[in-house]
Amino acid sequence: MNQNNTKSNFGRWGWSMIIYCGLSYYLAAALATDTLNYYPAAFTALRGWDTSMIDLCNVMTGIGGWLGVVAAFIFSTMTAKKGSKFMAVFGNILSAVLTVVFALTNNTAVFLAMVILITLVSGNIQLNLVPNNVMNVWFPKKKGLALGWASMGLPLCTATILVIFNIIGNPVTAYLALAVVMLIFGIVSIFWLKDTPEEVGATPDNEPIDLETAKALKETQIEEAKKFTLKALIKMPNTWYIGIGHGILWMTTLGLVSNFIPKLMMVGVPQETAIGLLTLAAVVGIVGSYIWGWIDQKFGTKLASIIYGVWYLVALLLMIFLNGSTAMAVIVAVFVGFGIGGIGNLIPSIIGTCYGRFGFVQANRIIAPVNTAVRSIAFIIIGAVGVEHLNTAYVIFFVLSAVAVGLIALIKQPKME
Repeated sequence: MNQNNTKSNFGRWGWSMIIYCGLSYYLAAALATDTLNYYPAAFTALRGWDTSMIDLCNVMTGIGGWLGVVAAFIFSTMTAKKGSKFMAVFGNILSAVLTVVFALTNNTAVFLAMVILITLVSGNIQLNLVPNNVMNVWFPKKKGLALGWASMGLPLCTATILVIFNIIGNPVTAYLALAVVMLIFGIVSIFWLKDTPEEVGATPDNEPIDLETAKALKETQIEEAKKFTLKALIKMPNTWYIGIGHGILWMTTLGLVSNFIPKLMMVGVPQETAIGLLTLAAVVGIVGSYIWGWIDQKFGTKLASIIYGVWYLVALLLMIFLNGSTAMAVIVAVFVGFGIGGIGNLIPSIIGTCYGRFGFVQANRIIAPVNTAVRSIAFIIIGAVGVEHLNTAYVIFFVLSAVAVGLIALIKQPKME
């Protein structure tokens, strides 16, 4: 197969896995990122809590990400041993239970503890390990394009979740409904999700090769992945370039999206317009997911990542100098939106490119904790400077993102055989 083949001919089972992973991305964003624009203020108003809870939710999300460093290693090891299906069932059912407690508690300490735990679980299992591992195992050569389609779930969530929650009205009801959806998704995963294409008579990338050849090649690839021991991975520069470099770009994405509406309102954009612009950003992001995947597939993940980093540098500058102009607010929404889906493609794609089809889950034992630690700094920075001083946070993100572009440029991207 031509490595630069940009045709989406994934086959029936391939498309089924892409849709599954898209739903997993959607639920992860609904739990850990996009609803930061909603639940802190909604529950604070409902429960009559002090408004300091809004900043505390950002801080707890960041702490959840940092505690998730240990969880990322544990969950990655479990994925390597138990497989993606087991982790999907486990992760979704656990998240459903945590979300029920989150929705029903009146205790602020318990509420903040649930913020930490939900971030820790969903940010690792539903967002990172399960869909990313499935995409790398199913599409070793076309993972960029496949991820471009699957990661549409991230901006699709941004476009719809607040609309859905606002229609429901009561945040308790909204989160209980979300918990039910996750419980059902976890149960359905038993029958829907397949760890490898070979187990259902399909082939990786839907390539026209016989099944026996595909199975033999799979065993060879599994053996090759065993060389990526923890000791070996720690010594590899790519591990740190990807972990820190892409982690910073992920941090910037979270920083821009999680407080997008408060930022626009601060410069005089009405709340209704700000919500509409976030929806516009998300719609642009759906298209952006495919385009970043196409760029990845056509020109390579490393170059796509560098372009992505430069794009976000411009987006940060626009956010820093944003005024009350509607035209400028629309431009900002387009720039931020176009990047929303990209990071979900690029991180798993660059790991798979550098470490191979089954090496992804091995390498992720180190890279995922590093990514998690770095990306979570976004919420710590915003919580520390305060939502009222977002420009200060954006300046910090800009400097760090420039460093990230330099680190990504150092990645040695091997040619896939």
